[in-house]
Amino acid sequence: MNLKDRNIIITGGSSGIGEATAKLCAFHGAKIGIISRSKQALERVVDEINSKGGKASFKETDIGHEESFLKALNFFSEEWGSISGLVNNAMSIHPESLTKQSLEDWQENFKVTLDAAFVGIRFVLPSMIKNKKGSIVNVSSVVGLRGTLGLSAYGAAKSGLISLTQSAAIEAAPDVRVNCVAPGAVMTPATKAALPSKELLNSTASSIPLKRIAEPEEIASVIAFLLSSESSYLTGICINADGGKTSDLNAGISME
Repeated sequence: MNLKDRNIIITGGSSGIGEATAKLCAFHGAKIGIISRSKQALERVVDEINSKGGKASFKETDIGHEESFLKALNFFSEEWGSISGLVNNAMSIHPESLTKQSLEDWQENFKVTLDAAFVGIRFVLPSMIKNKKGSIVNVSSVVGLRGTLGLSAYGAAKSGLISLTQSAAIEAAPDVRVNCVAPGAVMTPATKAALPSKELLNSTASSIPLKRIAEPEEIASVIAFLLSSESSYLTGICINADGGKTSDLNAGISME
């Protein structure tokens, strides 16, 4: 997989899937720009990439604020001259039941997960179309494909991201591609916080056909593939990287 001469921006690139994607793309020759709110984590990831011969820089930004996000995007655009890849990976999650969730908390799920993805795509698409080159990857979730207790707002935002992918792919064609990845359970800091015990981790793993939780690098490999020319005939699709979770209809029937 060759990403040489690609200039790729990754939101939420200071940990988890974003960090793994930044490292993998840099390893394959891309120049990486990471945007996140955590300066210390950003410095750690960028320093690690650069110390191993890669090329990476960062902007500490809250992408939930349009003006701040646009400034960060413009920084990389001016620094590089062009942007050839965008990974909308950052997300915000505020779980609550429908009957208890306030409208304000509901909307918070959309600011980073969906609204910022729109802002990012709107910014990079004109120049990508003009240059007749570019690939955008949105990171959704299996929660955007199936109903999940307490995650209606987050699921709606992730589902919207899949729809945005499809519409953007049509508008971006024929020279720019827009695709989506829908991970299932991934061993990220957020997952570890949500499943703090070995029992919870094992229970989650046992519900997945592959019987394990994915590593961030496994999702990063799908994202990097979609950014690369190896996926040149793919656009407007969503790949479920979930270990078979959404393929499994548990009808309560035992074959034993």
